[in-house]
Amino acid sequence: MLKHSKVLLIQTAFLGDAVLATALLEKIRNESPETEIHILVRKGNESLFKAYPYSNLHRVWTYDKSRKWSSWLELRHDLSLVHFDAVYVIQRFFGMGLLSLSIGANRVVGFDKNPMSLFFTERVKHEWGTGIHEVERNTALVKSWLGEMVYKPCLKAAVIDLVPEIRKKEYICISPGSVWETKRLPIRIWIEFIRLLPESQVVILMGSPGEIDLSHQIAEAFQGSNRVILNETGKHPLLASAYLFQQSKMSFVNDSGPMHICSAENVPTVAVYCSTVPSFGFGPLADWNRVIETKEVLSCRPCGDHGKNNCPLGHYACGEGIEAMALFQAYQEFLSSGSQKI
Repeated sequence: MLKHSKVLLIQTAFLGDAVLATALLEKIRNESPETEIHILVRKGNESLFKAYPYSNLHRVWTYDKSRKWSSWLELRHDLSLVHFDAVYVIQRFFGMGLLSLSIGANRVVGFDKNPMSLFFTERVKHEWGTGIHEVERNTALVKSWLGEMVYKPCLKAAVIDLVPEIRKKEYICISPGSVWETKRLPIRIWIEFIRLLPESQVVILMGSPGEIDLSHQIAEAFQGSNRVILNETGKHPLLASAYLFQQSKMSFVNDSGPMHICSAENVPTVAVYCSTVPSFGFGPLADWNRVIETKEVLSCRPCGDHGKNNCPLGHYACGEGIEAMALFQAYQEFLSSGSQKI
C-alpha cells in the first residue's frame, strides 16, 4: 500500500472547483490522517480555506493568474523545496500539468485529458457528461492510494456578527449571479419568485462585487414595500459570505460557486440550471436539495461544457422557460419537510 507523508493538490480553476476539492481534503484526512496536505489554488480563493477546520491542511499556496508565468516560476522554485511524495493534479490544463512535473515529486497523478498526462506517473480517465459528480471524478485520482470511498466537500465558516435584521435560520439567500451570463436566471423571474413568498420572509441578496447591479435590480423592485430585502452583494469578504450562506434557512443559487459553498456547508439548496445541466457533474450535494430547470426539451441545451457570455441563438429559452412558481414550490416543500437546520 502506498504511503504519503506529504502531498500537493492542484486546483486553480474557479471558486466552485476549489470548494469541491475539499472533498479530497476530507478523504485524505479521514483515511490517511498522518499525511500533511498542501493545496494550490487561484489567487483570491485562498481565504476560503480558513473555513476548512482541520490541521491536516498544512498550507494553501496561490497561483496569481494576472502574473501568469512569473507566478508559475516562483511556484516551481518554492514547491520544489518542499519535496512532496505525490502531486494530484485536478487541473486539466497544460500549465498546471507542467508545474506538477517540474517540482521533483516522487509521483504525479492527473487526468488523461491534461496535455502533459503522457508524462504522469499515473493517468486517470476523466469522464464527462455521464452524471458522475465532480467529487467522484476527483476521488478517482487517489483511488490507487486510498480506494474508492467518496466524501462530501466540507467548510465550516467561523462566526461573524450579524446585523439585527439577519437572524440565524430565518432568512433565505438568493445569489442571482454567475461568471457566465447563460448560467443566470433572468432577474424578472427572481422578482416574481420573491413576490410569491410570504411578506414576512427576509431575503438576503448575495454575490461578488461584479454582481452588484444584478442584486440592485431585484432590491429596487421592492422599494417602498414592507418586504425586508437586504442587499449584501459585494459587501463581504469570501469568508463572511460563506458564513451568511451557512446560517441561512435555505439558499437559492444558479449553477455557480455559491451552490458549491452551500454543498460544503450542507445548506438546504435550490439550484437553478439554465444553459448547463446537472449531468455535467456539478450538482448540489446538501442533504436537502432541489434542481430547477426548464421543462421544455431544447435541442440547443446544453450549448457547451460551461456557460457562455450570451445565448448563441439569441432566445435564451433555457433561462426564460423557468417558472418562478417552481422556485416557490421548492420553498414550500422545504418548509413542510421538517428539514430546517437548527
